[in-house]
Amino acid sequence: LEEIKGCMELTVHINSVGGDAYASIAIHNRLRELAKGGMDITCVVDGVAMSGGSLIMCAADRVKVNPSSIIMIHDCWTYVWKSSNSSDLRKLADSLDVINESQAEIYVRKTGKDAEEVRQMMTATSYMTGRKAVEKGFADELIDEDVDPEIEVSADHRSIYAHGRRMKIAAMGELPEGIRIHEDIKPVPETDGGDKNTPDASGKIGGKEPMTFEEFRKENPEAAEAAIAEAQASVSHDEAVEAERQRIAEIDDIASLYDAETVRAAKYGDNPCTAQELAFRAAKAMAKQGKQFMADLTEDTADSKASGVPAASAPVAEQPKEMSNAEKVAAGRELAKSLHSEKKEEV
Repeated sequence: LEEIKGCMELTVHINSVGGDAYASIAIHNRLRELAKGGMDITCVVDGVAMSGGSLIMCAADRVKVNPSSIIMIHDCWTYVWKSSNSSDLRKLADSLDVINESQAEIYVRKTGKDAEEVRQMMTATSYMTGRKAVEKGFADELIDEDVDPEIEVSADHRSIYAHGRRMKIAAMGELPEGIRIHEDIKPVPETDGGDKNTPDASGKIGGKEPMTFEEFRKENPEAAEAAIAEAQASVSHDEAVEAERQRIAEIDDIASLYDAETVRAAKYGDNPCTAQELAFRAAKAMAKQGKQFMADLTEDTADSKASGVPAASAPVAEQPKEMSNAEKVAAGRELAKSLHSEKKEEV
């Protein structure tokens, strides 16, 4: 774009199911900058302009679509692969809302529609054929039907074929009705009568025997590899989820032994761990604290010079004082006088 910024006209051909929202918005804004600088920009949707592709499409002053072109707008989404608490998920949701508002601004500028109507279309994941896109203001001109490209969809509605190019659209909602099923993986047609679940002749088109996976791989290597990759991803994801649940449950079992912050860090911190690792870390920390305590105690004792102070001698018991005969007689008289006085009070 930097090299062609001096051009007066630019035609952008799009056939994309989209991708990264930030990159798509950046490309849109860069094209709008060129348009504001005097460049006349036309966008031609050769096949599909979906998600981020539709954002880039809307940067053009003039959008041309084929009758069978597909335009799709939706709320942005993301995968969450890490352990998250409710605060983490709320922050993530807030960030997605900001991206949705940014995307809505692009569609509002292009269509002139009310922002609320655009947001409703995005939330519903809206698909439009070329003709519908023109009617709703997302496109400006319908290309001659004689050059209409063939757009097909896989039988599982997870891939689109446009101009012979296969593009995956997993997790992007249902496609509009009326799109042809791609011939390579088209389902076997139902019989005219009887059990509708029974194939016409066999599982293999034009064959007598059910098709094995190896036969399917030979005839449709791309579809077979895609099926294997999806199956492996599904299994890996399920195993990862189960392992994560088990890890959290095992930490909960011993959580009462440790403070809340230590448990939280073990579950969701920057360096999460298993219950076994949590116990090992805690034991190491306690051992380290014990060693440090003994080292500090030794240092304090040395600093106090206590080792140089002599031990105190044992106290000497006080010996009773020996009374003289005169003192004994005087004490006896005092005792007799006391007893005589008590007797008088009783009488």
